[in-house]
Amino acid sequence: MDIYLKSVTDLPERIAKKTRTVKNTEELNAFIASGFCDLLEEKQKKNEILTVICPVGPLDYRYFAAEVKKRKLNCRNLRTINMDEYLDENEKLVPFSHPLSFRRFMEETFFSHLDKNARPSDENIIFPDPDAPEKVTKLIDSIGGADICWAGFGITGHVAFNDPPQMTGEAEDLESFRNCKTRKVTICPMATAQMAMGGTNGNLDILPTRAVTVGMYEMLKSKKFHLTFMRNWHAGLWRKAMFGPVASSFPGSLLQEHSDLSITLTELAAKPPMVNTAQATGEE
Repeated sequence: MDIYLKSVTDLPERIAKKTRTVKNTEELNAFIASGFCDLLEEKQKKNEILTVICPVGPLDYRYFAAEVKKRKLNCRNLRTINMDEYLDENEKLVPFSHPLSFRRFMEETFFSHLDKNARPSDENIIFPDPDAPEKVTKLIDSIGGADICWAGFGITGHVAFNDPPQMTGEAEDLESFRNCKTRKVTICPMATAQMAMGGTNGNLDILPTRAVTVGMYEMLKSKKFHLTFMRNWHAGLWRKAMFGPVASSFPGSLLQEHSDLSITLTELAAKPPMVNTAQATGEE
């Protein structure tokens, strides 16, 4: 059967029972935020740190902040490790003022919405350091993996900025890719084109070509992994990842192997991918 004709009900049972289809992005974000606060509340009762690996793009963290306030919780025991950040021409993190700064995104959509005494401490808001990328690896190893990693896929199947090594010149064998660690990378042109269409309205010039990213090694060590899909073009990506072969040529496929994988997708992303010869995107 063509993998693109498969539906959620065709997923392996262990994944299907943890897969939820919601109406739209509002319901998706509310659902993920509720699950986050369940984990946070559980950790607070034990006086333990909740460590999460965070993406920029597939989630709206304003829902997280609102749910934290609604439940009168506190993020002082929260540790966030962001997946990645863009680099400038000097191989340093782009400035906080950069329009595409992921650090600024997290501040503006999450942390600034929390009461001052409910924010995570500065030392627990972590981004990979291009000058010392091994710090993230050592942290993840020291705690035996993050409690949860949230993620979506880019058009190449990339998770964070782990593009297919066939497109970036990195080692292509599956074992090497599975164990790639936090590092500086060159973003492949296909991923840049996708980001220009979805995030900068065709402004290719504003997009940095280099980034520092958490590797598949650190993400796959997460105790829980939660994938989210909400866009029309996500319809093909999750099917390729879940029903295609596990291969470095489509990084998201490695999530088939995770022992505690859950998925939330909108009705739009759950639909079979349709071919539109006119490439009518964004006109409506």
